[in-house]
Amino acid sequence: MRAQLLARATLPSLWSLDRIPGAAAWLAHGVDGSLVVLDDSLTTVREVRLPEDWRGGHSVTPDLGHFVASAPDRVVVLDPDGREVWAHPHVPWEAEEAGSSAVTSAGVWAVVRTAEGDRCVLLDGADGSALATWPLDPTTVGSELLPHPDGVHVGLAASHADDAYRIFVLRADAPGTVAQVPPGDSRVLNDIHGSGRMMLTTPIEAGPLGLVRFPDGAVIAARPGEQVFPDQDEVFDIYAGFVRRDLVLAASSGERHVLFSVPDLRAIAEVEYPEDAPREWLVVRSDGVWLTADSESGTVCTWSLEQSMATG
Repeated sequence: MRAQLLARATLPSLWSLDRIPGAAAWLAHGVDGSLVVLDDSLTTVREVRLPEDWRGGHSVTPDLGHFVASAPDRVVVLDPDGREVWAHPHVPWEAEEAGSSAVTSAGVWAVVRTAEGDRCVLLDGADGSALATWPLDPTTVGSELLPHPDGVHVGLAASHADDAYRIFVLRADAPGTVAQVPPGDSRVLNDIHGSGRMMLTTPIEAGPLGLVRFPDGAVIAARPGEQVFPDQDEVFDIYAGFVRRDLVLAASSGERHVLFSVPDLRAIAEVEYPEDAPREWLVVRSDGVWLTADSESGTVCTWSLEQSMATG
């Protein structure tokens, strides 16, 4: 299947590139400290400058009106001009560690470090006061928060100091209660289905692409890489997402991008790109649009499904 190119742009070298839940927009964090909201034409909608040491998982409100920045020692909300609205201080992260954030109707979620250990906190969007707290164990190194469509739950993908990767489910109306999705030591949570009933996981190193039930993690389907890729050494990369309610788009270690059916994860087609298209990173949105990018050059492209599959 040939991808349809919507736009191409060159940004500063990238630290991260993410979709913005609830908005038809993207968030690019450059290694130069730029934090940029892009539309599907890759035009800059909002931009602020952060210190270069702010390497956390940042986020934007769905109305694109405010940034939430995960700083080394605090969570900060910034207005469209980059002015600080409020800050929630925390114990500083160590070098090569960072927190993350997400915004839902319940408030601002953030992974922070405290004197008692790492925590996920829910902060009041107006003033940054803590509304609820969840303990995270063991110590985290990095994380990503994925809002659930119901506005109450969030999925948390965390890497830990013991070199394991774990998946947790938290809910705004159950402070302190952390549910781990088993087995969580060798896979990453990538996306939550628009129905709210399924989660998509990819492996760390070797392992299957997985579709699991929300919230208990019961396996719905698992697709080993050896059933998909021609090279026995080619495995699934960490990048994947629901590109449509009935389709998953997932990447391989060989920068191959393949469409899979939902819910059985049957391989349907490999995406074909122009020869010069960047393929190192893949960021997927559920309305049929996705990004590919090269982190060092900052080249980013927006793509969509070809017309024959756009409404299938």
